[in-house]
Order: sequence, then C-alpha cells, then structure tokens
Amino acid sequence: MSQVLADRLKELRISRDSLAAKTSLGRQRASEILGGSGATVAELRQICAGLRLPVQIFTESSIRERNSISPLFRSARESSVEYDITVERIALFVKSSLELLPERSSPPSWLENFQESERSYPAADRLSKIARIIIDPDNIDGPLSDLNLRLNRLEGLIVSPIEYTRYEGVSLIAGNYCFIFVSPRFAGRMLFTLGHEFGHIVTDHVEGEFAKFESSRDIGSFGKSRKSEAFVDAFSSCLLLPDTGIGKFLRFLSEQEIMAGGKVTDREILYLARFFGVSFDVAGLRLENLGIIPEGLTFSLSAHLSESFGSPEKRADFLNISPRKSFDFPRIPPLLSKAILSSIDSGDISVGWVSNSFGYSIGEIFAEQARAS
Repeated sequence: MSQVLADRLKELRISRDSLAAKTSLGRQRASEILGGSGATVAELRQICAGLRLPVQIFTESSIRERNSISPLFRSARESSVEYDITVERIALFVKSSLELLPERSSPPSWLENFQESERSYPAADRLSKIARIIIDPDNIDGPLSDLNLRLNRLEGLIVSPIEYTRYEGVSLIAGNYCFIFVSPRFAGRMLFTLGHEFGHIVTDHVEGEFAKFESSRDIGSFGKSRKSEAFVDAFSSCLLLPDTGIGKFLRFLSEQEIMAGGKVTDREILYLARFFGVSFDVAGLRLENLGIIPEGLTFSLSAHLSESFGSPEKRADFLNISPRKSFDFPRIPPLLSKAILSSIDSGDISVGWVSNSFGYSIGEIFAEQARAS
C-alpha cells in the first residue's frame, strides 16, 4: 500500500511542499511518504481530506479498474504541469456511476436529432431550436432557468455540480451515458456553462472521445480564446435566448413604456438578462448577433457600467429590476440517486462507499433516502 500511495501521489503531480501545505504533515514526513514510506491510517485520512480525494484513489484495485475509462481522461491528465486532481474525482465519479447504472447498448436516442455538420452561427441556432423541443416542448421561447432539472430528466444524461476546482465545466460520454459537470459560480454564468457543455454533448462528443475539461477562458469567449469553442458558445446563447422569445420580451418592454422609442439601451439589456437568467454580456452579444444593436456595443456598455456602478449587476439592482429566478442544482442527480438508493437497499453497496466514490456527505445520502421513502 505504501508504494501504491507514493506512486499515485507522483502520478497526481503532488509535490512535497504541496502535500505538506494541504495536510498537517511536515515537509520531512511528506517527503518520506512520497519516497514510499508507509503512511498510518490517520495520515492517509489527512491526505484524502487535504487533497479532497476519496481513499479509493490510492488503492491497487482503483488503479486496475480505472484503466477501462482511463483513455477518456488522458488528454486532461497530460495537458499541463498544473494538473488538477479534479480529473481523478471526475474519473472516479464516472466509473462508480457506470457500476451502478443499468448497462446501455447505445447512446441516448435524443442525440440522433442532432445531425448538423456545419459549424456556423445559423447552424448553432438551428440546433438550439431542436434542443428546445426536446428539453421542453411547451416552452420553446421562454426562460430556461430550470435547465439543469430538465436536462436531468433526459434519457441517459447525468448533470452534477463539481466543487473545489479551477474547471468551470466538464462533459463526456462513457458507457453510452452522457455526463455534464458544472462548477458553482454566479447563477447566470452557471446557466451559460451548462448550455455550453450540453452543446458539446450534442455536437462534439461520441462514445470513447476525450472528456472536455474547460476553464473560464474556454467558456463564453465566443471564439476569442479558441475558435473551436465559438460554436458551442453560440449554441448556448441561442438556446437560452431564443430569437422569438427576445422579440416577445422587447415588445412587452415597449408596451410597458420601459423601452422608449424602440431603442435598446443598457437598461433593456439588463431586463433581458435578468428575465432569461443570463449575464449582461451574454444578452448583449445575442442582440448583436441578431442585428438588434450595433456590434461592439455590449462590451462598451459593460465597461461603462462597471466604471460607473461597479458592475452591470449593480446597475440592475439600482434600477430595481427583478432578480433572476433561482438556479436549482441538486447535489445528487435523479438518475444516479435512484441507482444509488436501489443498490444500498439491496445491500450491494454501503453508504460509506457512496460517500467515498461520489463525494456526498453521509447526511446528504440519508436525506436522499428520506425523500425517496
């Protein structure tokens, strides 16, 4: 076990100083453990708690078992010297999920509706309209503040929060299940990230392809960071701000005499952002792409509002614009919850195993059991 622990820490690129800083171990003891010295149970617990990793990561069986899905994470593991252990947490989450969920022989059937090969803004808009019908056919042009809940109802799709990470979004397909992970952030940002990762699922991912681990610079840059991300940014924007919905809402503002003379200013963009649950910049850029406001106006207004009010959000509060609807994000996805509770009831797994594998607290698991009973 001592050598397995040392090897895994080295694979995770944990240095002596990093191990000592994240635990109560001294630098000398950290160096000894990295050199293969046996760790006590108490020290192993410190290491797991400090690195926010389950103990399974450091067992021989975990190393063997992870090989089946390991290729999905190779790109992330090799991408940078600033390796993030979130990759291992996600890998264990996916592996554990596939152990509990029913086996699938093919990807979810709804994916067959997304056959667009063109990568343009109009193509992204077309795909977003298809997605709207699949997600909520009774609401094809209204807000999607409950996007997380609706996506979790789709066949074979699991959406989960992922905390304590520099990544904002992760998406992949494994075992013919689709997985999306979103890091807690500002509600408008989380909603856009969720739409962005869903865009990757419907346009980029196939079974066995590399998982996408994305930081803040990869999401919402609309191609300024990487052109490959521009298409799914466009998809998310069109999904959350449908053109027909924008038209209806702007007419409403005009009828209520909020929009004077049919002119869209920062105030109308803020109303639009709050109503559809997105950020000021996302709402403004969508209006630019629709030709409703001049190109470049959004960033100009955003800079002005930040200088004059502190942020566009503070300007919206100053105008007493109603806040966004809350963005509910259950810790345990419904599909996974059902599989977990069924396996616990049958005695196939323990509450402790679930806690270690998925990062849920014992209290959260018991609460899930209480809700299901």
